Amino acid sequence: MRKQWIALLLALALALPLCAVPALAQTDRDPPAEAAETGGEASPEAPAEVPEETPDAPPPSEEPSAIVVRPDGEPAATAKDSGMDDELVFTGEDDFRYLAFEDLKDKVLEGSLTAKMLQESIASIDAMDYTRMAQELNAQMTSLEAAQKMYAQIPVSSPMEGAMQGYIISNLASSYGSLNSSVSDLASGKIQKDAAAARRQLKNAQDLTVVGAESLYFAILELEQTKATLQRNMTALDRSLKEMELRYQLGQISALTLEQVRNGRATLQSNLSTLEMNLRRCKLQMQSMIGAGLNGSLVLGPLPALSQGLLDCMDYKPDLSEAKDRSYELFAAKKKLDEASDTYDDTRENYAQNTYNVRSARHTYEAALYEYKMAEQSFEMNFRSAFDSVKDYSQVLRSAQTSLAFQESTYASMELKYRQGTISHNALLDAEDELTEAKDAVETARRNLFTAYRTYYWAVNYGVMSSGQTGA
Repeated sequence: MRKQWIALLLALALALPLCAVPALAQTDRDPPAEAAETGGEASPEAPAEVPEETPDAPPPSEEPSAIVVRPDGEPAATAKDSGMDDELVFTGEDDFRYLAFEDLKDKVLEGSLTAKMLQESIASIDAMDYTRMAQELNAQMTSLEAAQKMYAQIPVSSPMEGAMQGYIISNLASSYGSLNSSVSDLASGKIQKDAAAARRQLKNAQDLTVVGAESLYFAILELEQTKATLQRNMTALDRSLKEMELRYQLGQISALTLEQVRNGRATLQSNLSTLEMNLRRCKLQMQSMIGAGLNGSLVLGPLPALSQGLLDCMDYKPDLSEAKDRSYELFAAKKKLDEASDTYDDTRENYAQNTYNVRSARHTYEAALYEYKMAEQSFEMNFRSAFDSVKDYSQVLRSAQTSLAFQESTYASMELKYRQGTISHNALLDAEDELTEAKDAVETARRNLFTAYRTYYWAVNYGVMSSGQTGA
């Protein structure tokens, strides 16, 4: 984006007749504006400080026994040394500014109101005592039997009393039948299976809550990187704008051309303000998900590094089989298919083959069968996409690292030329911006690789396949 702005400015400037002005050439060669204001000349031996680049150390090898994500080191950023400009006051003991990715899952499970609600529902199912339930049902059935016998022995003296007695006995018999059905379901394990299915559904919803928090974490990091890029483009545009203002004073460009450049800067500033608003809104949402104070002041830690051993241990076929076994979506589709099959079998036993009851039950079963096959096909496609994305982002990261190495060499050459006085300070800053862009490309590729791997990780270990994560 910075190159596009500069190209536009130069095109506007060069489109008009320029005259060779020694003063302008001298200004281009001058380093910082402070030296020009004081009348001093810049020394070639004193360029701007250049941050040292340390090549990435190879990640330590990991045992490929399980698909887990481990950081290669401690997070580099802390809340203390962060560049936060939001100095809002903390609102309570649960309010904090720094959030590491390694702590995200625990924070969501402990602080999210949705996760807490789901956990209490799971605890309610776990608290069920089926032995005690059977005893209580049997006791109620015994009481109902005794009540039926008692009411049957009461003499009646009028038709009204007889009708009332029959009504009460009928209700007692209906309640007895309902309890007897529950006892049968309890004895056959149907109630236990339904409870287990409900628990699995709640646990899947809890996992999806954590996956959503991770997706938001990645989005915030991306917005922060975009913000830094826009700020860097703004700085480069300001440098170019000063040059255009000087050319306007020298009569080389028109007022309209200068106004167009200023309008471009205003547009860029507006985009930056909108991005900051969206970033703050995402941070508020993240604070809501982790149970922190809603002030929009939050610092996210860097993503953990992925070792090559973790990537090498990915095995498509066995991992797919394990993911399908743990998928709630496939479990729910299979449960629906089994219920339709049981209904179809019962209908065939109770009705003739050519009745509409049997035909309807058969079509219901076939619809459930196709639904299950469709769910299985969709899951396999998404899993394959997640698997391929990890491999693809891995090679994209290697390519970005190669480009970064080239930009580092280019910047070192430009720095030498600046020390020798053959290029201007602005040219050196442009080279520094290109180097920063290459670093951003590496960071983006590393974040995309981590995001794709987390999609694969959640699928294999929890059966959660979120299609929204695969397109990082």
